[in-house]
Amino acid sequence: MTNEWQTQKRLLACAVLAATLGLTACNNDDNNDDSDDADTRVSIALEQTGRYTSDDNGFDEGAAEILTYDKDSTTLFITNADAKRVDVVDVQDPTNPQLIDQIDASANWADAGDINSVTFANGLIAVAVEHDTKTEHGRVQIYNSADRNFRGQVEVGSLPDMVTFNHDGTKVLVANEGEPNDDYSVDPEGSVSIVDVTDPDNPTAQTVGFTDFNVGNSRADELPEGVRIFGNAGRTELTVTAYGDTDPATLTVNEDISGVSANDWLTLASEEGDPLPYQVASVDTANKILTLTTDFDGDSEVDDSTAAGLTVYLHDGQSTVAEDLEPEYIAISPDGSQAWVTLQENNAFAVIDIANASVDRIVALGTKDFNADGVGLDPSDKDDGIHIAQWPVKGLYMPDTIASIQIGGKDYYFTANEGDSREYDGFVEEIRFEDAPREGELATADFGDKTTVGRLATSLTSDTDGNGILDTAEIYGARSFSIWDSEGALVSDSGSDFETITAEQLGEDFNSDNDENDSGDSRSDAKGPEPEAMAVGRIGEQTFAFIGLERVGGIMVYDVSNPEAPEFVQYLNNRDFSYPIKDNIDDGDQPAYAAGDLAPECIDFISGDDSPTGEPMLAVGNEVSGSTTLYTIKVTEEDAE
Repeated sequence: MTNEWQTQKRLLACAVLAATLGLTACNNDDNNDDSDDADTRVSIALEQTGRYTSDDNGFDEGAAEILTYDKDSTTLFITNADAKRVDVVDVQDPTNPQLIDQIDASANWADAGDINSVTFANGLIAVAVEHDTKTEHGRVQIYNSADRNFRGQVEVGSLPDMVTFNHDGTKVLVANEGEPNDDYSVDPEGSVSIVDVTDPDNPTAQTVGFTDFNVGNSRADELPEGVRIFGNAGRTELTVTAYGDTDPATLTVNEDISGVSANDWLTLASEEGDPLPYQVASVDTANKILTLTTDFDGDSEVDDSTAAGLTVYLHDGQSTVAEDLEPEYIAISPDGSQAWVTLQENNAFAVIDIANASVDRIVALGTKDFNADGVGLDPSDKDDGIHIAQWPVKGLYMPDTIASIQIGGKDYYFTANEGDSREYDGFVEEIRFEDAPREGELATADFGDKTTVGRLATSLTSDTDGNGILDTAEIYGARSFSIWDSEGALVSDSGSDFETITAEQLGEDFNSDNDENDSGDSRSDAKGPEPEAMAVGRIGEQTFAFIGLERVGGIMVYDVSNPEAPEFVQYLNNRDFSYPIKDNIDDGDQPAYAAGDLAPECIDFISGDDSPTGEPMLAVGNEVSGSTTLYTIKVTEEDAE
């Protein structure tokens, strides 16, 4: 299999790429060790088996976001965030999933907001529910799986995002993301809560925070260099009284601006349009006028707003470490002693000691070099096609989903390296290279060229010396999945596989967005295929990884039995790229799932022993289409080479 794939990949690289490629390098509770010297190997292939969609799911409303499987009753529990409920779906016949019940989080908590996650173990399901005011503390609710009766609930941190049981089902761990509110006037601390559910009627929680890592506190020196701390809590807010829609634009404000200087950054927010960052060129303190370095971007809709509708937020705030860290996703270590938590925006892991409810360490993930041999990307949505090549930029891994498993007696952690930026009314960090002031390694023509890397989205944090000019070429995400060892060191990465393979199979639909067809290449300047969902599972003596691509869609399958050299197995995408999404779905004429599955958000691996058919399966929740799809994993034995 390896030699055949490498040959195919080299041919594909010649046909599709103008560079040398070929580096080949949600959660699964089956963490037992396996043997690498089996007499037989298996080959696998995904086949779509069944699909569930709720009657009231809307387009891009999160109607099927996170799911979990109860092997005892062969049911799926599927979060419907917008409806604030969990759909309970019988999959005893996986070709015909049937809704049998719904769980309403607000029935047991009047202040319930969105349901963000659900997990199952030992006859119980745990649901992560945010407060209706997302900066307030959320809750974990416990229900019986069999009859869906409510058992108990407990307060956890702000914005509980992902929830998972430990291996013996006695504890629930939840990543409390602690995102700021929209104008950044409140930035709650991120945390991880450990909920004891041995008495499910009276769950208790310990919440692990990061205040010890704040500047001046006992563990501040342990925060690794490279962990991104850049929140805008405590920012200055200015009220616009007049503006000049000129080139460059001007803003007249009501407040004293003696503390503002040339090269400072601000975010301009209006009642319409997107909040966008602008840079100050000069300051007229006496007349309270800020002259910007550019005219207004059309997306900010300044020309359609009244002066009183504009607000300026200076980038002069500073969140603490505890406020800025935003736990996203959790994987329990194979021995059950640790929780590995992705800190996506911060480009880091937090490792939690579960027994002691404490932070063991924080690990910085560094960057991926897209100019290295065997690595590349398509950087532009304005280059009229597929142009994957090496470029002098580095990707921040910024993983979303993380999964763990033991292979050959060693622990490994698998990540889907999505990337993410902060975009709020009170702070926008994202800007294109072509629109940013640049110096150092960025002072070349390519970074101003929209047909090459100029269109790539980067961060204002790429200004390392604080002079208001970007000097490092960092972008969001690694467009890959990675495997890490128990020390947090990189073992392997899928390189440019995702873009290479989707380019070969999808042609002009390569790097499409997930809410519009005829959008090929439109995500090349952002995060490409945007790997989001991740699951790992063992079939026979081999281990496989399944990765969902949030934007273009589809599932990537890899044999990862040798973590240092993963082997590509299959890419399957049921999206109908010919369907007129904008015309039919956006207008409400057709259901959200009519174009196929859009935006896989979560993958659950179901072993053959646990599945209703005796064959291993995948259950995939698709956020934009609101559909849940079941795949049978067809297994064929073959002689080992």
